[in-house]
Amino acid sequence: DCWTTVQHRVSGSVDFYRNWTQYQSEFGDRPTETTGSVSGLNSLHELTRSKSRKVRFLITDWDHLETWAEYSSFSVGPESHKYRLNVSGFSTGSAKVGDSFSHGNGMQFSTKDADNDISASCAQEYSGAWWFAACFLAHPNGQYKNFSEAIGGPYAQGIMWIHFYDVYYSLKGVRDDGLFD
Repeated sequence: DCWTTVQHRVSGSVDFYRNWTQYQSEFGDRPTETTGSVSGLNSLHELTRSKSRKVRFLITDWDHLETWAEYSSFSVGPESHKYRLNVSGFSTGSAKVGDSFSHGNGMQFSTKDADNDISASCAQEYSGAWWFAACFLAHPNGQYKNFSEAIGGPYAQGIMWIHFYDVYYSLKGVRDDGLFD
């Protein structure tokens, strides 16, 4: 398979609480087992402009259980539409993982300085950026928590995939295998 990695989040080495301009472009380090990176909203739009792609998220908990959630159709609109998300076609590698990403379907991207969700500034309240509705069921760009802070912490703070655990469990990592043609 020919996948393009668009997000890699496996540690707290890269700060994902960034502004609109920073999310438009690539940031972070080249993906490794200990760093984080994002390809950028402009790149996501260009990669999905001509046709939707498949996207797969690899989700890892603190017991090192790794599973995936895949969507057969994923595209990101242009900046003029505030990078509106279109996603559908959920499947998974585990009965434990539910469809958390499509909650943001049809939403515009929000950052700490560009509130485009339908609630009261989810990006600021949950220290991250994402396609928030009211607010999220998935939030891979939340504040990274170490093991001692990740379980039983504050409500919905951290890296979240609500249909994997719950709102008091921040995941060890969420990375996507990217886009598949």
